Amino acid sequence: MDKTSPDIARLIQGCESEQLHLSGAIQPFGAMLCIDIATERVTHASANLKTVLGVEPAAVLGQSMATLDWLPQRNLDGLSLTVGKKETVSHIAWTGNASINATLIRSNDSVLIELEMSAQLKEPISFQQHQRPLMSVPGNIEELEIYHRTLLTAIRVVTGFRRCMIYRFQEDWVGEVIAEIADEGAGAYLGLRFPASDIPAIARKLYLLNASRMIPDSAATPVPLLGVDSTPPDLSFSDLRSVSPVHLEYLHNMGVAASFSVPIKVAGQLWGLVACHHGEPRLLSPDQRATCEALTAVYALGHMSYMSAHRLQMIDSLDRTTDRVLESIAEHDDPLDGIERNGELLMKALGASGFALAVGTNVVIVGDGPDLDGLAILDDWFLQQCKDSIFLTDHLAEVLTTVLTDVSTDVSTDSNLSFLGVAGFVGVKARSVRSGWLRLYWFRAEEVQSIAWAGNPQKPISENAGAISLSPRRSFERWVETKRGYCHAWSNEQKLVASKFRNGLLGWL
Repeated sequence: MDKTSPDIARLIQGCESEQLHLSGAIQPFGAMLCIDIATERVTHASANLKTVLGVEPAAVLGQSMATLDWLPQRNLDGLSLTVGKKETVSHIAWTGNASINATLIRSNDSVLIELEMSAQLKEPISFQQHQRPLMSVPGNIEELEIYHRTLLTAIRVVTGFRRCMIYRFQEDWVGEVIAEIADEGAGAYLGLRFPASDIPAIARKLYLLNASRMIPDSAATPVPLLGVDSTPPDLSFSDLRSVSPVHLEYLHNMGVAASFSVPIKVAGQLWGLVACHHGEPRLLSPDQRATCEALTAVYALGHMSYMSAHRLQMIDSLDRTTDRVLESIAEHDDPLDGIERNGELLMKALGASGFALAVGTNVVIVGDGPDLDGLAILDDWFLQQCKDSIFLTDHLAEVLTTVLTDVSTDVSTDSNLSFLGVAGFVGVKARSVRSGWLRLYWFRAEEVQSIAWAGNPQKPISENAGAISLSPRRSFERWVETKRGYCHAWSNEQKLVASKFRNGLLGWL
């Protein structure tokens, strides 16, 4: 892809810094009060308070929380002091056939009170029934695929949403749909990627703070929060928090009227999302949302157990492979001779097509890789300019373009690096007391990649009367990007192997 222009980069940065938690408005499926902890007085009330609770906002603004006789004082007094903690008080009032529940939320310097009507579900939700299949941890990749769909099937039954997906974040926060269940004829997002700017950093942070995010009607008008002054309350932990206009347009462009998302947290980090879409407005009850949150938590534990077991198996296998190679090399009096004779094993250990070892000025190259002149350029850069003792790249051209300015008169394209014969490499270096600087290199050739995106990821802007503004992509049709100059990406496990080789060889060089 072409590099993002400075103008677009600034616009994306502006979206990243949008103060979503200080919107000063809520979605209309509930009402809100905000109480200042220090003064114990109501500082904010949503404009729809009378519609939900039958009380005018002006009647409570500035008043002591003791006047909220419908809210038991013990609930406020007993609310945890930990920011973000919530407590639900059921049936504080009735309106028609629905009861009103209050959720108390501890914020930094205030308590938010969310008021939501809770209609009785036609049938009770059987959490245990949906949970039971998720209690069996998958043992292999095939069972993991089934595990993904098991979660989505349960959530679709609970919510009734027409499309349910598991959206996984990559290291650069690009998202990919790795599992999907949708109505027939609704199209498919399975296997498609979404640029990191689709879910900016501020939104990802809020996903980490909250158990779910519901937008029952993307066309609904937000309700302003009226306050005793102009300072908006912090809505970071609010379920009712209004939606960014950019995200609402994004949903509109996708044809989504209602959405529901549950963060998938693994080891305390945001691993992905369960994302649900519906073509018409759809409100989920607190019980439905809580069930989906709980099922996703069970899934996350099972998935983490699978990843941990898989990683241990992988590390054990890699350790045995590395030990076998090092033992074979150690049988030779000359380490360079041992490297050359075990070239195939060394390359296989990292899935590489070429390998090189440099000790001082002595060099041995096996397999497919750069010639001596090309290796000299790489070696000089790695020794003199790279600060990392272990370095991996799947796009060598990006790393060396600046370095090679003195070598080539035109280094603006990947093809100018073709004389190196590789697209990616792993470099390991360490200083040996006896042998000086030791450098190990693994190489991979270019592998042309076709990456399927949901729409062109390079078109996040719109132009109006000559002005550029951030705008969600209008098309989410399959858009294929062809990447050249890249090799197949190195894995974290292969980085561990490189580190083990470094430590092992230092013992006798």
